[in-house]
Amino acid sequence: MDDAATDSGPVPDRGPQAIRVIWALTPLALITVVLRIVARVRNGKFGWDDIFMILAMLCFLGWSIILTFYAQRGGLRHLEDLKKTGMDNITTVLLLNWICQPFGIIGVGAGKISVSALLLGIINRTGLRWLRLFLWAVTIAMTAILSVACAILTLAQCSPPSALWDKSVHGECIDPHIMGRFGTFVGAFNTFTDASLAIIPTAIFWQLNSTMTEKVQLSIVFGLNILTSICSGIKTQYLANLADRTDLTWATYNIFISVTVELFIMVVCGSVPTLHLILTVFRTATGSAGSKATPHSTRKTGIKTHGLHREVDTELSEMTHMHVKTKTTIERGRIHGSESVDHLVEEKDVPDHGVRVEVRYDVRRDTRSNSEYSKTSA
Repeated sequence: MDDAATDSGPVPDRGPQAIRVIWALTPLALITVVLRIVARVRNGKFGWDDIFMILAMLCFLGWSIILTFYAQRGGLRHLEDLKKTGMDNITTVLLLNWICQPFGIIGVGAGKISVSALLLGIINRTGLRWLRLFLWAVTIAMTAILSVACAILTLAQCSPPSALWDKSVHGECIDPHIMGRFGTFVGAFNTFTDASLAIIPTAIFWQLNSTMTEKVQLSIVFGLNILTSICSGIKTQYLANLADRTDLTWATYNIFISVTVELFIMVVCGSVPTLHLILTVFRTATGSAGSKATPHSTRKTGIKTHGLHREVDTELSEMTHMHVKTKTTIERGRIHGSESVDHLVEEKDVPDHGVRVEVRYDVRRDTRSNSEYSKTSA
């Protein structure tokens, strides 16, 4: 009776839970990367950091798709329960288990390289050569070498490789405990790298010629990478489970969830610093929508000339027979000594970067009577 009750009971399966986590995070990361690409292309700053972040996102997509098929075929059940579905299904499940791992490894590495490349573009404005050397040697070169080596070794640890997932194939494999230790080492290195990428920006931004507020804001934005370091540390403690091949499908669940969250945090936090243009456009659009609700609209025209850009903001209002015309001109260009500045901004107040703000007010009072004004307005 007890055996029959046990057989008829529900089989533990963490697959549905994993699928919900995967597809709650993957679309958000994809949207973030798309916005990043749009922003970088619009401002003409698309570079290697964006290419590596795209690679990380592609690996994230591949990871999510393969892991979904893996979970749907029962890959997150106990191996003993999975045996009831047949040896062919076990072979397929184990194949998916091992194939998805290189996607996670390369994706995590590419994300770190992307953040490092972004910081290199900023650090060139400072004299911190030792930080530049650290980024190139540790967070880029070492990360790339370890990621590629770990991905290759994951699938090439057996000869022939099919012996890793097909139990009917006999072959020679590296000791699983050695693979577990190597995985733990790579995970610990990644944790250290993530922590470095969260701390280094503070040293960089304090060398820039920016306001204190901007320095703090940039440090906080890049400091979000500490979340990736925390997630990587949690994942590392589970990597030793790779040595336990007796119940591999159940043992790797925590690793898969940790890597999914790590990829998500890395893609999002690594892309947030590049979304300034998108946030600016959003604020501008919000401000424009608010201005349309006011009774007096503002008309703006942009005039581009050789070497300088002017933005003229003209506002016209007619209230109680008072004609008020406001004209604001912002010029970027070098102001020559022969030019006269007889407005709100004195010549001595013009900064070194050559920006002049010119505001003119033309106020005229209409002396006509109410009846005459009404007839003219009509």
